[in-house]
Amino acid sequence: KTSVSSETSAAGQIIYTVDSVDPESDNVQYSLSSNTANAPFIINQNTGAISFTRSVKTELVAGYDLYISVSDGRNVVAARSLSVRITGINFPPHFQVPAQTLTVLENINSGSSIFQPTITDEDLSDVHTFSVVYSPPDGAVYFGVDKSTGLITSLVDIDYETIPFKSFLLVITGSDSLLEDTTNITLNIQNVNEAPVFTKKFYSITTSENSGGTMIQNPYYQYTDVDGDTLKFSLDCGADTGRLDIDSSTGLLSFSTDYDLDIVGTASKIDCKVSITDDEYTDMAYVNITILDDNDNSPVFIYSEYTFYIPVTSSVGSFVGQVQAIDKDIGNYGNVFYHIALEDFNYGLFDVVQNGSIFVSESLNRYTEGSTLNLTIYGVDTGGRDGLTIVYVVFPTTYVAPITPGDGIEYLTFFRYSPNMAWFVPLMFILFATFCVAVHTLYKSNCSCLKKKERSMRKKKRKRPMKSFQRY
Repeated sequence: KTSVSSETSAAGQIIYTVDSVDPESDNVQYSLSSNTANAPFIINQNTGAISFTRSVKTELVAGYDLYISVSDGRNVVAARSLSVRITGINFPPHFQVPAQTLTVLENINSGSSIFQPTITDEDLSDVHTFSVVYSPPDGAVYFGVDKSTGLITSLVDIDYETIPFKSFLLVITGSDSLLEDTTNITLNIQNVNEAPVFTKKFYSITTSENSGGTMIQNPYYQYTDVDGDTLKFSLDCGADTGRLDIDSSTGLLSFSTDYDLDIVGTASKIDCKVSITDDEYTDMAYVNITILDDNDNSPVFIYSEYTFYIPVTSSVGSFVGQVQAIDKDIGNYGNVFYHIALEDFNYGLFDVVQNGSIFVSESLNRYTEGSTLNLTIYGVDTGGRDGLTIVYVVFPTTYVAPITPGDGIEYLTFFRYSPNMAWFVPLMFILFATFCVAVHTLYKSNCSCLKKKERSMRKKKRKRPMKSFQRY
């Protein structure tokens, strides 16, 4: 018996040498036969060396029985057998499916995996390589086969509308370097409905608060749909969705109700998602809407007329009274500034400051008690809207000074004049506390005196002697 590796086998390689002995030392010759047809062995008839006639690297026969005879020309020795075991036999790789057809949907991206044929090999340690032949040859432009794994991938973005062929045959060969197998893969390109796509994803628009139904600035959406389908627009603004409407065919936005930033809780910025759909596919873009406050309210004075009383002897800088206007606008438009009408006859006599307080700015000596002056005072917001009120300044014969406006005519009395209250209230508190302390002290003192007197009387009663009576 002998063993030989198929992996190292080669034509002419000696695998065994037969020895024989002839008593007469005659020259002998060897011959070889086998019960296996086309056995890859030959024997040197002079030396008895058995060698390969070809390499058996790709053959699958695990062993051979060889029969060897020797002769000296007169006598032939009966054949002896030699068993040759072939080790390291290389089994061929095998594709599980010899042919199959696959559908490839258009729009798959370059580099996408399409299919990997399965190859098996009894030689678990074998490494396989793959090659491919395309029909038509243009298939090499669109599809590739990995040499190590056999994975079929797309080499470009597959577009049904532009690709010249709709079907490709890939003949893939898998080899272990000695043996190989093939499989036929047919790839059919299928047209599909393509999704609409926003080519621009983010939009920002600015508008002003307005009434319901007012159209907002056009975002000028940028989108495409290769199929030319009719698209529909929809809107999602979260909690603010109900404040806006969207035209389903154009995507234009509008206020669904009156939008007033002066109402507490009304957002000045809204973030929305705008979607387009062809009833199968949808794409989304984002719209940031900034809503500006509009100067839609004018300042309104609390009273249409004010009357203030000051003595005619009031000096420059004396406080006259205070007016107040309210603007419902929020932010800067809600700030109100005051001024006396320039055309007013009494313009120079008084001055009004930012909080609406009026002060004497010139001497009033030329006026007499009982006179009345009138002023036109404007309240103006930063947007230019204004409101006005009429102020009457009266120089009474008997002085009654106002402090704040009430029903339109305000008088300053002792208890409504804040400087008086600043010292009067603390004084009353101190006097009350003093009174309570005094009453408490008197009460305690009086009780103490009464108790002492009572104790003294009791002691005297105990010490008084008993009267004695004598009988005569």
